[in-house]
Amino acid sequence: MEYLSLGKIIDTFNLDGTIKVFSTTSNGKMRYQKGNKIYIEEKEYTVEKYHHSGNFDFVKLQEINNVEEALTLKGKYVEVIKNRQELKEGYYYFDDLKGCDIIDNEGNKYGIVKEIEEFPAQITLRVKRENQKDFFVPFVKDFIVDVDVENKKITINIVEGLL
Repeated sequence: MEYLSLGKIIDTFNLDGTIKVFSTTSNGKMRYQKGNKIYIEEKEYTVEKYHHSGNFDFVKLQEINNVEEALTLKGKYVEVIKNRQELKEGYYYFDDLKGCDIIDNEGNKYGIVKEIEEFPAQITLRVKRENQKDFFVPFVKDFIVDVDVENKKITINIVEGLL
């Protein structure tokens, strides 16, 4: 089974066992709907309540009823099962972009996607290069020519100042 990370549990929030999650998903409202199943170290939990503030998701799980139980989850990752059918055409999981080769229209390789960064203006790919500093590619049509997740390749437009 393939999982998708929603974030890391960094603390508890309430005496009722609510967990505080540093969010790595832009879709928390959908992921943490009441009754949804989430996974922590492949153990299934059911969402009871959810709210979001800043970079944090606050999640009350039906199976966790006090702060002591919640503290045992600190430092662990919250995940959901990856479901590719829920994606619209042309959409990707951020996880699927990691490790993709970054190439230009002629097939020249510039590096691989190391991370996906969320900045206020747009999603940006952090590209790792051998023996050079990382560079950033905005994940917008002006820069991204083609995304081929199946073959782990992303074709970009190289513009002056990008590298």
